[in-house]
Amino acid sequence: MVKKKVLVLGANGLLGSELLSNAYLSQYEVVGHFGRSNEDHADLSVLDQTVHYLDRIKPDVIINLVALTNVDYCEQNPNESYLGNVRVVENVVAWINQQSNKIQMVQISTDQVYDGQGPHLEDSVSLKNYYGFSKYAGELATGSIDAAILRTNLFGKSKTDQRVSFTDWLYRALTNNENIQVFDDVYFSPLSMSTLCNMIMRVVQQNITGVYNLGSRQGLSKADFALAFAQALDLDTEHMTRASVDDVNVIKTYRPKDMRLNVDKFEQTLAITLPNLHQEIIKVAKEYTQ
Repeated sequence: MVKKKVLVLGANGLLGSELLSNAYLSQYEVVGHFGRSNEDHADLSVLDQTVHYLDRIKPDVIINLVALTNVDYCEQNPNESYLGNVRVVENVVAWINQQSNKIQMVQISTDQVYDGQGPHLEDSVSLKNYYGFSKYAGELATGSIDAAILRTNLFGKSKTDQRVSFTDWLYRALTNNENIQVFDDVYFSPLSMSTLCNMIMRVVQQNITGVYNLGSRQGLSKADFALAFAQALDLDTEHMTRASVDDVNVIKTYRPKDMRLNVDKFEQTLAITLPNLHQEIIKVAKEYTQ
């Protein structure tokens, strides 16, 4: 039996590096697009290059992880943000629309399309910075095809030197006794990268389409998250202090304070129960001791 070909766009990023090592992918022929680090580079923000590249690869499934995620940079460089977060999607969708066979697409989006009190349902979009705006525009760019759009946030031990996760930052600071501030008024409900990759592959396997929140149950403030992570590793928190995001001057661009996700739709569609955030923190803490 011929294996389906899965193309992972943005394979050199934080999530892409984890996804390429996911066990579910053994069922597929996998190709990674590694951007500028790859000799076989195609600039996916250029339509002709995208079409030429996809014509050659001929994927059955496209998982798009390409994104410009630095919130401050996106705010200051809206054109680059558009190219990375919108134009790439437009070009991939344009190619898909020209194919005679049905191509499956999974578009990874963000919890920063929400603001106000959570947990948020999928239809409560409230855009407050250009990063969130550009990612939402990328979602809309899939409108002519039946894509799966997954709004999410993630953490875990990075498999690439090029990207640092929230827990990578916490672990380094805690083990080096660095003085850090953690926000007690910013809430989120991320998934571990390993769980997130498993869920992405379930979406592929079941050919799910539509817009879904994909996060852990029962989110936490970033301060409570940091404390739980430190406790799971039995690390001293003496140098960690709680703070309000409103009192920190280094934050240049507005960020939502409550990005917790209501994941009922995803759970009901796939007939699963997602883990709570405490379970995910304990799971990830073990990654740092292996």
